[in-house]
Amino acid sequence: MVEFLIVIHTLISIVLVVVILMQSGQGGLNSMMGGVANSMLGSSGANDFITKLTTWLGIIFIALALLIGMLSGKTARESSILGQDADSRETEMPATNEYILPSDEILPEESKE
Repeated sequence: MVEFLIVIHTLISIVLVVVILMQSGQGGLNSMMGGVANSMLGSSGANDFITKLTTWLGIIFIALALLIGMLSGKTARESSILGQDADSRETEMPATNEYILPSDEILPEESKE
């Protein structure tokens, strides 16, 4: 499911880039295409349509990004690489708090004067 949403998200992002470049003002793709967008929808209708299309594509883009993040976040927490590494490094025997003192044979003899 997440893979399908990522494909849709990628397609929407490409369409969003194209629609933003088609907007008038800075030239962009609209001037490169010879003003095809203006001739298709009329002079003033194209700008309103492209502005609304940009707004809706932006909303869908952000909503899909949040949805993909929520859906993939659940599986990422359960099968984290760091968590798996920490589980594999656990020791079988816990550390003890006992201290071992050296025997009398190791201790130096006291010099008698």
